[in-house]
Amino acid sequence: MGDGAAYLSTVVASVLLSGAFVRATELATDVSHNQSARESVALTTAQNLLATDPNAIARFLETARPAPVSAEEKAGVLSTLPLEGEVTDLSGSARQKLAALTKVLRATGRESVYEIKVIDVPQAAIGLHARAVLLISEAALTLLDADELQALLAHEIAHEYVWTERERAFQLADRSRLKDLELMCDGIAIVTLHNLGMDVSRLMTGVQKIGRFNRERFGTANNERDYPTLAQRQAFARAMSARSAEAIANAR
Repeated sequence: MGDGAAYLSTVVASVLLSGAFVRATELATDVSHNQSARESVALTTAQNLLATDPNAIARFLETARPAPVSAEEKAGVLSTLPLEGEVTDLSGSARQKLAALTKVLRATGRESVYEIKVIDVPQAAIGLHARAVLLISEAALTLLDADELQALLAHEIAHEYVWTERERAFQLADRSRLKDLELMCDGIAIVTLHNLGMDVSRLMTGVQKIGRFNRERFGTANNERDYPTLAQRQAFARAMSARSAEAIANAR
């Protein structure tokens, strides 16, 4: 397993800097009505996201998906990771959980893009590093079930849509914006999971498990003020889930 200290700094950086600002419109083609129209998709704040038709959000996520990092960029990112700290001796159960991520990765066009690495750090953590490497701590892999892991992956993929905006907010120490962007990623993840027929409630159970695990062992995180409270995330997730479920039902 080796010394995971260097990997820990990578995880923390990926969580803090995970953050292309989502464009406000998309050109949508309504095949059923045989017409094209400019459809407004206001994905600039969490409340805008909540007020937008989830079916329009799903179409937008497909058409406006950020281009993946190139093979050269990915190789460059991997070359910067420390040699120590990666966990490769995994149990059958752990490997099954990782295999379950394929469904979400394939649906979002990231199956061949992300390199998944399990790392030896004490915290339960999942982070997308440089849009190329999904880092999952061994503690998180043990703590979460497959559905929760899939849901948190969907959240990490959502960060790609707000990557530059989140980085800007972090540099400006704009905690209000950081919190809002985190809720936006929860909302995008919920739409993604709903459209895959997955249990969206597992997103919040996963978030709660990780938060409790880390708080009980390490106390309050240094960057906790950059994130919405669990209650705020749960309330937003409930509202977004209800909107998404209603939209899917109406579309049938």
